[in-house]
Amino acid sequence: MSLRTKIIAALLTTSFLSLALVGVVAHERLMRRFDDLALARSARNFRGDVASYWLTYGSWDAGARTEPFPEFSQRRRALIERARAAAQPPAGDRPPPLDTGDVTDAEALTPLPAPGIGAPPPPAMTPGSRPRSGPPFGPPPGGPSVPFRFLLFDPAGRVLNPDPRLGADQQASASERARAVPIEVHGEVVAYASPVGVINYSETDLAYRDAVRDALAWGIAAAAALALGLGLLLGTRLSRSARALTRAVRFMQGGALRQRVAVASRDEIGVLADAFNHMSEELARSHDALEASHRMISEQADQLREMAERDTLTKLFNRRHFDASTKPLFEQAARYVRPLAVMIGDIDFFKRVNDRFSHATGDEVLRRVGRLLAEHSRASDVVARYGGEEFVICFPETELDEAAAFCERLRQIIEAHPWRDIHPELTVTMSMGLNGDLALGSVERMLAAADALLYQAKHGGRNRVCHRPAETSVGLASRPHEVRV
Repeated sequence: MSLRTKIIAALLTTSFLSLALVGVVAHERLMRRFDDLALARSARNFRGDVASYWLTYGSWDAGARTEPFPEFSQRRRALIERARAAAQPPAGDRPPPLDTGDVTDAEALTPLPAPGIGAPPPPAMTPGSRPRSGPPFGPPPGGPSVPFRFLLFDPAGRVLNPDPRLGADQQASASERARAVPIEVHGEVVAYASPVGVINYSETDLAYRDAVRDALAWGIAAAAALALGLGLLLGTRLSRSARALTRAVRFMQGGALRQRVAVASRDEIGVLADAFNHMSEELARSHDALEASHRMISEQADQLREMAERDTLTKLFNRRHFDASTKPLFEQAARYVRPLAVMIGDIDFFKRVNDRFSHATGDEVLRRVGRLLAEHSRASDVVARYGGEEFVICFPETELDEAAAFCERLRQIIEAHPWRDIHPELTVTMSMGLNGDLALGSVERMLAAADALLYQAKHGGRNRVCHRPAETSVGLASRPHEVRV
């Protein structure tokens, strides 16, 4: 899961949980407040009905013998509605309904005429109508249930509207007395009323409750939509720098070390982006310096390897490289029975050159001889300065006679070189010994045999190539064969 998804999920989870908590708490408080208001209104209405009932008949018992309280309550409600309708102004908005629960109100404390004496009959109860108050247990006969049931008892605790199922002589409990509110008539407490049972809303109450719930639901839905939009927006914005950092790190993994992330804020992500930029720059500089150092070391290693394998004066391979590179050539030639020849040559009277013309002249002679040998040899041949004025060449895949002819051409090239460019009296020649006998077992032994032939060439007058034919090359006592042009 990406960081952007985690941030959005965290924001949305927090927002929705907060909305759920707000909705639950708001709904609970709303319903509790709504119940309290309904209870207070029903209690006021009930107290008004009881007070008027008391004034009309002088006592509860007298009224109960004459007219049941539920019917009296309905008749009183009808009279109040008629009085309100008669007092309604002909035009304009209707005023709010009269609160009949106020026992100090003159209308509430006015006794009603006895039934049938100038009073309208109780209104017929339709299925949608509800009385304002009622007895504690069960709805009144012929009418629906009331919002609240009230237990009515006198100051001595005797229940005035007992439950028929429990007998006539009932007493209010301590808890019912604690919840009870007094009912006064002309300043005297005549009874107490205590709510019992659960609330039974009227249709108007239910409509109000549903309207409030609908408004609360729409508010929560709008807040949820806003939280969703803000969660997506904020999650995307908060993770933008993190995504840029992730892309930069991936590029660094791919080898592009110099990366830069825009610092959009000074929070922790901004500080991290700034630190990453400095780290990337330092790492790129260090990498460049390391690369340069590596190139320099590689070049120096090549130079050292070159110096270890090359002769510094003639730039030819030295003896170490010659021995190492000709060993596998000999092994290959011996394994597959292929021809191989080695030559060792020596500059004639080189000591005289140093003594007569100086060592600088001798060094120049060595350089030119080395250049001539390298320029006129094949790419497959191994040419090296073996030591002092001695030079060696290995001819792979070359028969002895072919190698002898090649060495003779080299000898002529050296002799014909314009040495007078160095000194008018300077002449340079070379004597060579050549061997191609693989039966000797190694390049070192072949060179030793070629060196013996070089010795013969020196004693035979110098400036010549001395070699031994392959078919007669057995031991060093065989007679040398000189090649002269």
